[in-house]
Amino acid sequence: MGRLAAVAGVAVALALAAGCADAGSQASAPSPSASAAEKDLHRWLHEGANKVGQDTYSSRFTMTRRDVEGASVSTRVEMTVDPARRRSDMSIHFPIRQPGHFQWVEIKTVDEESWARFFGFGAPPEGWIPVDLPRLFGADSSIFTGTQAMDDLQDLVKTSVELRLVTERAVHGVLDLRRHPHLTVELCEESSGTNAMVPFDATLDAQGRLTNLSLHFDQVEAGAGEWQFLYHSFGRRLPIDPPPAKDVLEPDDLDPQLLAELRDVGW
Repeated sequence: MGRLAAVAGVAVALALAAGCADAGSQASAPSPSASAAEKDLHRWLHEGANKVGQDTYSSRFTMTRRDVEGASVSTRVEMTVDPARRRSDMSIHFPIRQPGHFQWVEIKTVDEESWARFFGFGAPPEGWIPVDLPRLFGADSSIFTGTQAMDDLQDLVKTSVELRLVTERAVHGVLDLRRHPHLTVELCEESSGTNAMVPFDATLDAQGRLTNLSLHFDQVEAGAGEWQFLYHSFGRRLPIDPPPAKDVLEPDDLDPQLLAELRDVGW
């Protein structure tokens, strides 16, 4: 269950994964030495990220890596978000290699109230559990309505350097994560400058919205894997409503072992 908090906050902390070399560096515009063409691409990419959260949208974040046995495993986070109404549906799928086994969590947020239900953690419940996301995650809880996720996406894109156009709507470059504004001194001290330079590919649609962002950590360190963000279904009016009252569980309705595990991690 401890993996839930780590994965749910991954978009908030995504730029911290590779570390940095200088906590005092800034993540603003490209350096003055950047060419005019690169500055234009940087602006184009940033505007594309900014357009993602201007309407309803759906997203899929996939984090693929090598496990201790060398096998490829993936964690997947899918969201449908209505930023204006601060509503979202989220599912977090954990990597399970055993055939017939599965673990995932669904989280629904409507009007600052949230509910979760769990599958594959022992005996799965049949309904939803009310959860206090601000108490669990503090300011990071805004990721569940998409607002923090969009801020993080824009901060990440601002660190892009060495940009070049691959096709009319695709760009390749490097994310210099030392330029990210939310790195901590501790993380900076733990890593060198070399592993903070992460190659990436990005694609925009005909309306100038970012639709794909792929970070190639495995090109920096063997086995580190890849992170991919996909954005789609812009403006699609999908219903995001509270769960029916009859499907909301009380603590007495839960499996005692599952309830104990949830309480251990603060749910």
